[in-house]
Amino acid sequence: MKLYTLSLFAIIALLVSCTNAKELEPDADKPEDTNVLKGVLVTDMSTYGSDPIGITSVVIDKNKMRIGIKYSGGCKKHEFELLGHKMISKSIPPQRSIRLFHHADKDDCRELIEEIIVFDISAFAVGEGEVTLRLDGWETPLSYLPNL
Repeated sequence: MKLYTLSLFAIIALLVSCTNAKELEPDADKPEDTNVLKGVLVTDMSTYGSDPIGITSVVIDKNKMRIGIKYSGGCKKHEFELLGHKMISKSIPPQRSIRLFHHADKDDCRELIEEIIVFDISAFAVGEGEVTLRLDGWETPLSYLPNL
């Protein structure tokens, strides 16, 4: 009986000391579009550096792209940029390469952060027609039809 009680106490102590799982999920009550970042077209992405980042989900809704991400940190503010290459392929529909850049500001903390960031992707449109966006780190091509 003592072993059972001790084990139960240890499990409860462990659960209480761990991070609350709700902190890792996006807040359902908080509007995601309050801090919309702008996607930017560039001619050369090789001049940009990025810290490690994992992409867990991608959803395009009208002119907004919601990207679920995870990264290591927790002590400093992290910044993100979504860059698209100015060059497009001459396929039907045209294709544009895009890449998410993560700037961790030398954050050495190791907490796993999961969040959703929102970008206005209207800069990635090719006229009024459909364009396929190829996000580096995401296997599935993304179909984007601008909402004008």
